[in-house]
Amino acid sequence: MRFDPGLLNPLQAAGGIPCTAHTYYYNGAEKSLGTVYSGMILLSFTDGLNQEQATAAAARHGFIAELGQPIQTNSARLYPAKLAAGLNCRQVEVALSEISKDPAVDYAAPYFESAGGQLLGISNEFIVEVEEGRQEAAKVLKRLTEATGTELVSTLSEGTFVFRADKNSQGNALEMANFFNKHPLIKHAEPDFVVSLAM
Repeated sequence: MRFDPGLLNPLQAAGGIPCTAHTYYYNGAEKSLGTVYSGMILLSFTDGLNQEQATAAAARHGFIAELGQPIQTNSARLYPAKLAAGLNCRQVEVALSEISKDPAVDYAAPYFESAGGQLLGISNEFIVEVEEGRQEAAKVLKRLTEATGTELVSTLSEGTFVFRADKNSQGNALEMANFFNKHPLIKHAEPDFVVSLAM
């Protein structure tokens, strides 16, 4: 049975909303990622699901054609998921929202295609560096994590930390890094990318 992209079309029909152009910050400069890649998304599943169970959970969603081999981060096992052919970037945004409602899914995020043709997936983690010697940094980070539903994973060095996002956070790791980046005590925040080949 062929997947009908029209199943993910209600938002388009209701006004032709354009796709969002995404950016992130690196070395103090805003970098463009463009719109989401329409061929693949990145998923993690609830703890305890093995690959067979994760594959079965993904198969419940008609817009997922195939689940790839998992990639391990510090805090999750992420699966590249190939999407059904024929989706556009807006439909992928809707698909991400839909699959996040699945109790078996812990995190869902897009891929972006770089100028060099590489696929950059938004992992569930982002790196935050605070201004040196700021005593209040720990309090600020605690407030930011509470406000965003994110969690500290590890400390890379003094003043540099890894945080994680999941579907209950205020956004994916890209959105959370951009949010943290706006705080005056945050020197730098950027998402951790997963580099993948198209499936």
